[in-house]
Amino acid sequence: MRGRVLAAPANCALRPTQDAVREAVFSMLAAVIRGSSFLDLYAGTGAVGLEALSRGAASVAWVEKNPKIARVLESNVSALCGGAPPQGSRIFRADAEQWLKRPPLPGGSVDIVFADPPYVEREGERDSMPELAAAAAAGGILAEGAFFVAEQREGTPLDTPCGFELLTRRRYGRTAVSLLKWVGGR
Repeated sequence: MRGRVLAAPANCALRPTQDAVREAVFSMLAAVIRGSSFLDLYAGTGAVGLEALSRGAASVAWVEKNPKIARVLESNVSALCGGAPPQGSRIFRADAEQWLKRPPLPGGSVDIVFADPPYVEREGERDSMPELAAAAAAGGILAEGAFFVAEQREGTPLDTPCGFELLTRRRYGRTAVSLLKWVGGR
């Protein structure tokens, strides 16, 4: 799907993942993306999930709360996937944190979670990322050895949640990307 242009809603406070950051994330996931099930939390225009599909993910679940943005997401997925998401893929209009408490996923688990919630206002402030990862684990949706990718404002602390191992944390301008692996209760 390289070079395809995605629609974006006008007059919306949307912060899409930068191309360089998206490229770096998928470089980190290169060995595990093919055939994976992918969850795109705070999906926005759907760019990250669509990139996952174009790199060989078997299915994607997009979660977006804002109705206006969700309509654009649906339009983008339809346009780039030939009218409908691939089998096993779905778009959920829901709050990500609430959705994780009762995720209605076909197949039951995901191999990769990408979480990109709104950035905190000031460097050094905590965000909800540890709670999101913990909720994904508690919701039972993480496959054994699943990866959790956290995109945050640079300078936002990330306490590694119980059951996760921090593999790497990288900085790209004002953005920090952490790659965590679900190791469960070991």
